[in-house]
Amino acid sequence: MDSEHDTTPARHPLPAVPDLTGIRLAHRAILTDIDRLARLLDGLATAAAEVSPARAAAIAAYVHRYNEVVRGHHRGEDEILWPVVLDAVADAADAVADIVRFVDDHEALDALQADCDATADRFAAEPGRHARPLADVLGRQRDLLVDHIEAEEEHLFPVITGQVPGAAYAAAEAGIRSADRAGDPAWARGWLLSHATPTELRRLLPPCPADDPVGGIQPLLRAYAADASAVFAAA
Repeated sequence: MDSEHDTTPARHPLPAVPDLTGIRLAHRAILTDIDRLARLLDGLATAAAEVSPARAAAIAAYVHRYNEVVRGHHRGEDEILWPVVLDAVADAADAVADIVRFVDDHEALDALQADCDATADRFAAEPGRHARPLADVLGRQRDLLVDHIEAEEEHLFPVITGQVPGAAYAAAEAGIRSADRAGDPAWARGWLLSHATPTELRRLLPPCPADDPVGGIQPLLRAYAADASAVFAAA
């Protein structure tokens, strides 16, 4: 959960209950992007479409960056957020069972992403030969992420909002920001915020004019949009 909170420290008063805007946005961005990556590669493979070396390299680089953001999100949950949840709940038994399941999911996703990264490298070198294998591994990753995120939001979000103090949750977010080890934090932030609504931007970013919630992050959004266009626009 690191990249979704990689914003300038909020200047809003701490809420009495946790504000899950950041993690909900991250989940939506993760699911939106894995779906469009899987559909993109499936379309290229099915059509046996010719992919230029430049576009193949752009797709592979995007897959790597996406996977790194997802791994960072999971590290933040496992190392920082889940201990805060367990420390706050009155009866930890059910929460422990859920968290063990989600940590196991993260480990399975790590292995799948390693395969995905390797397949993306092969695709960059020989896109015609490796479009289908990359589409398949992205599809498996999408299916696992959908099940994982739906279960996490169903089982743990009510626990967090019902039992974790807002200040403790905010401290966990701050800890995740400071522990962020993203290789390209500007890309990760631009990626995340490109999925945000104006209301979410106002909640996550420092105060800004109501009619221009993205003014201060336009360079990040433009840089991300250029990368995304090289991958998706020609589809």
